[in-house]
Amino acid sequence: MLEVDKKDAHLLDRAIAQWETDSLISPEQAQNLRGTWHIRATDWQAITLYIFIAAISCALMAFGALVLDEKWIEVLRQKFALGDGIISAGFAVLTVVLCIHGYRRQQRYPVYSLNRELYWLLPILSIGVSVVYLGKSLHYLNGNYGAFWLLATVAYGVLGVGLSSRLLWSATLICLIPAYVKLTYFLSDGQPYFWGMNLPCRMVLLAIIMMGIHAIFYKNKHYKRIEDITWTGAWLLLLLSGWLISIFGNTSGWEEWQQVRQVHLLWWVIGYTILCVGSLLFGIKKHDPMIRDMAVLFLLLDMYTRYFEYLWDRTHKGLFFAILAASFWWIGKLLERRLKKG
Repeated sequence: MLEVDKKDAHLLDRAIAQWETDSLISPEQAQNLRGTWHIRATDWQAITLYIFIAAISCALMAFGALVLDEKWIEVLRQKFALGDGIISAGFAVLTVVLCIHGYRRQQRYPVYSLNRELYWLLPILSIGVSVVYLGKSLHYLNGNYGAFWLLATVAYGVLGVGLSSRLLWSATLICLIPAYVKLTYFLSDGQPYFWGMNLPCRMVLLAIIMMGIHAIFYKNKHYKRIEDITWTGAWLLLLLSGWLISIFGNTSGWEEWQQVRQVHLLWWVIGYTILCVGSLLFGIKKHDPMIRDMAVLFLLLDMYTRYFEYLWDRTHKGLFFAILAASFWWIGKLLERRLKKG
């Protein structure tokens, strides 16, 4: 008799019920099929996931206690007269060893598993330590921290694409944002504008750059497993940055924004609304549910933001929260329908 977990049992039961409804099998056959499996007493898949989450948490805490605290590294430095450059090189060598070992494991066991993917947390941490101590040895190039964030981004990116690791590629995109922000501030001598753009406008440009990266590597076979991370991250950054622009415009800071009348930001609001509607139509046309659903959520967020900006003092609060409840109910119904289809 086949042993399955609750999720698989539910799927099998639904399939048999649908076949019975479509008269593909008789009720007797359906009953016989339902007796060919039993539900596993313990859901080992969920337990395994929780154990791996605990392992990640412990690894991060150990990393913070051992490396970020720097006490044991300082002990080694004093005992063996190690410089920051030597420590950086040591962790770089450790990264190479970890990656070679991980690559061999990947070739030996090509089937994707959570255990294999979480292994790449070790080289992620090792690269981070190596880059930090390299920056210390070079005095961060007189405050150019963005260059070292960019170095870590490139290292994660090369390994992420070459090893088809979702965890390494996620680290790449996470590092790309502070690298971009730090570099633009450094190149503009700490001024709020870079090429005439404040920070939210620059983040829109970064989202477009991420889409360009996606287009460049789209046909790469190693990139196929991680392409959805870039695509989702780029659209999320684009719509989130656009929402911030619709509130603050291209102002340089909080004080300047407070002096700007809301009507002067109306063109930014119109532009963002057009962006949300255009994203929604694009998602529908390309049959991309991620873009479609994200555009709907940000379009609703846009509407609520405009309400607080222009109508909060002029509208009955009960009416507003009634509309809010109805919209959240509609979103929940939409998500429930998607889950049922899935």
